[in-house]
Amino acid sequence: MTNSTPESLPEGSGDRSGSVEYQVIARRFRPRNFDEVVGQEAVADALRQSILQNRLAHAYLFCGPRGVGKTSMARIFAAALQCPHAKEATPCGECETCQRIFRGEDSDVTEMDGASNRGIDDIRGLIEHVQYAPTQGRYRVFILDEVHMLTRDAFNALLKTLEEPPSHVKFVFATTEPERILPTVLSRCQRCDFSSISNSDISRRLEQICQLENAQPGEGLLEEVALLAQGGMRDAQSMLDQILAFAGKEPQLEDLLRVTGRVSTENLLQLISVLESGDLGAAIQELGPLLDSGTEPSVLTDQLTAVYRDQLHEGVASGWSAEQIESNLLAQEILQETRLKLRQQDRGDLVLELALMRIGTLSSLVRTGLSSPATPVSSPVRAIPSKPAVAPVNQDAAVTPTPSTPEVKAPESPRGSVEPQASVEPQEESRANEGGMSRAQAALEALQQKSAKASVAVGDSSAATATLEAEEAKTGGTGSDSAWEELKEEISRVSSLAARHLANDGVLQNQGEKQVLIVSESLEKVLESPEIQSAFKKWGKTYGALSVVQGDRPVTAESDSGIAGDSSTIEAPQVIRDAEEIFRAKAHRKQS
Repeated sequence: MTNSTPESLPEGSGDRSGSVEYQVIARRFRPRNFDEVVGQEAVADALRQSILQNRLAHAYLFCGPRGVGKTSMARIFAAALQCPHAKEATPCGECETCQRIFRGEDSDVTEMDGASNRGIDDIRGLIEHVQYAPTQGRYRVFILDEVHMLTRDAFNALLKTLEEPPSHVKFVFATTEPERILPTVLSRCQRCDFSSISNSDISRRLEQICQLENAQPGEGLLEEVALLAQGGMRDAQSMLDQILAFAGKEPQLEDLLRVTGRVSTENLLQLISVLESGDLGAAIQELGPLLDSGTEPSVLTDQLTAVYRDQLHEGVASGWSAEQIESNLLAQEILQETRLKLRQQDRGDLVLELALMRIGTLSSLVRTGLSSPATPVSSPVRAIPSKPAVAPVNQDAAVTPTPSTPEVKAPESPRGSVEPQASVEPQEESRANEGGMSRAQAALEALQQKSAKASVAVGDSSAATATLEAEEAKTGGTGSDSAWEELKEEISRVSSLAARHLANDGVLQNQGEKQVLIVSESLEKVLESPEIQSAFKKWGKTYGALSVVQGDRPVTAESDSGIAGDSSTIEAPQVIRDAEEIFRAKAHRKQS
């Protein structure tokens, strides 16, 4: 579908400077046929084909943002149904019927505003008029704008008529908020979704209007107007009308900035450049004149957000580093927060100043977060024992596994000592600085390398594993790997959470012909459930009777080898100990 040309617009809709009564551009250049509705080609084709094929629904719901042609499309649809000279479902626009419909004076086409006629009494009056036959055309068309404003009782009163109206009645509802309409009403209507109009279509239409108005806009003016309209044709036409009234027949981009109170692109880029340099004093000096010239803080915030967004798109396409991308994203988040705060604060200039000062410090903060070397933390941090790499052994078993690589062996330290922990090894940190990767990426690479080193260490400790198996054969030791894995598998069939708890706080030991499961106090209460006891019995048919005993988990060979530090200094972090205390207190209260 092609957009309308200046010749296809209504006659006499050009310059009316000599007329007594002026009519705004949005009304004078309102579309009169399906081809003139810009940006809604899909909806126009669907309505035209429904008329040509005589597949008309009894109710239509037009949904979409403001100013995109919903009411105009409803009038065109009514004119296409009523016009006696319509060709190919296109109203002629010249006959008396079309003129009355577009003026809103036709007796067979009734327009109502849902905001001012929202009560049940108004709907009852509409239902009474539905019964009357059309006087001039083939149908009676009821156009109800802003239909979401109707009350719930009004919607319910309309349901029966809407579901089975007389054959000569057609309903057209228009709304910007379809989610507020009752589902029972939505199911009775054929929905047509109107989309926002593209900036190129808006600027093309404005150019046609300027030709008929004998206006010569400056370079970039119409494109900026289309951008500010945010997809609404009516908003764009109203803004163009205001600019022509302000600046005459040759408006320039500076006139638009003065009318709307906006800042030029050059000033915005200068302000952002100062912010990126980190000179907060210069940033405040740049901001002062902009606010003193009358620019609202909310308008300036929106402009800064748009510039940062455009810079992000261009930067990602041109290969920005992770530091640059993160700095831009943080700046946009700060501006979004500022937009919300400006709605609640009287001193918008102070809110914007604080936001810009935060943005001015982002460069140093991002560099610190991405590429600074890891330093020891000041607060005490205790080593967290890692998951055992070999099967747990009896605490009395005197076994000294072969030490693994130096990277994973920690020096012994007395109780209460603190070891500084770094998230990234020095080599990995240097690679992160060179490649521009974030701390999370560097830490992930370091963990992957450490996991590979640990697997090599396990292979080198085969002699220690053989010694452990020999000791277990003599003293009973721990249960076999197959029995332990099978026990966890049986518990996982009952509860995956209980199985994870068992793997962390339990250990299986062989004591002669008897299997003993040593668990913590909290795990013992979990294992008392009937379902888990039934799983124990099922497991015992294969591996023998199982006794559950509360006690401390034996120290594993991995902890003896110094991977997580001396066993005497291993202690859970404070947050884990606090959580266990809370859960233990809750369990005690439930029992009491």
